[in-house]
Amino acid sequence: MRLIVVCVFLFCASLCAQVGGSNTYQFLDLLPSPRHMSLGTWVPTLSTASIHSSLANPAQVSDSMRGQIVFNYQPYFAGISRGTAAVAIALNEAHTILVDTRFVHYGTFDERDILAEKIGEFSGNEVALGVAYAYTIESKNLRVGARLKLISSTLADYQSIGWTADLGLYHESQSSRYRYALVARNIGSQFTTYDNVKESIPFSLSFGISNELEYLPLRWHLSLDYLHRWDLAYVNTNQQQTDFEGELVDDSPTFMDELVRHLVFGAELFPDRPFSIQVGYNFLRSAELSISEIRSFSGLSFGFGVNLRKFKFNYSHARFSAAGNTNFLGLAFVP
Repeated sequence: MRLIVVCVFLFCASLCAQVGGSNTYQFLDLLPSPRHMSLGTWVPTLSTASIHSSLANPAQVSDSMRGQIVFNYQPYFAGISRGTAAVAIALNEAHTILVDTRFVHYGTFDERDILAEKIGEFSGNEVALGVAYAYTIESKNLRVGARLKLISSTLADYQSIGWTADLGLYHESQSSRYRYALVARNIGSQFTTYDNVKESIPFSLSFGISNELEYLPLRWHLSLDYLHRWDLAYVNTNQQQTDFEGELVDDSPTFMDELVRHLVFGAELFPDRPFSIQVGYNFLRSAELSISEIRSFSGLSFGFGVNLRKFKFNYSHARFSAAGNTNFLGLAFVP
């Protein structure tokens, strides 16, 4: 645990913030499974017995998930479809790797000339293929993992190829029910660019902690996202108010405004049981997408899981805004 906390502060001290909207391969930021979406974020402290856990934290690749296969599909907004798939492969008795893929299809669009005459069609697709492996430091009860991803992106006539790496730490206390994790995602660059312009990758640093209650079958998860960037809040000029003299009221983000935007809280009722229920709340999504005049429950997400002997089914629903919400489906096979 001490090592993980030290790493959090080292990363926070050394990394600078990135400007939103300036990154390429943004599909890498989309949640990897319905279980994660129901809990609100890339929860890095799920059970290592489930293949879902290793999609967010490579340090959770373990021998207990050997032979498991998972397929996740999400009908996204505006006709966009996306999904993930993974399989845990045993190299030998002591080593297991996870091979996974993430894809998004943006649909087909009409190509038109300056007179609005249709002259053809074009589409956009992005895919990432990854391999993850974890090593256990027995003396520290600490798991260290890494994932290497190869990325291919085609947007109309433009193509780009790149790579990213994810690094993760995971610690499960032997004296209590606590779990701790630290994950750095999307450390990488482009091999080839779309139009001779080098773009940054959507890096993210997250810390997670969870605990299962002793007398209640409930495990809570607390995630701290975007630790490399403090200033997530902003002033919405469309919602600024004026005082009696017509002067704009100072609505600058406070310390608490910034702090809560880094927090995501989730809970699982009956975790890893035949039937489980998940709920999560993402404060950043709520702050960015909610409309004061309309109650849309932005930031809220929930779902359930059915765990049978040979397969596991997961469903989740996330509230984004009054303009739309989304569902996520997943099916895992257990040998």
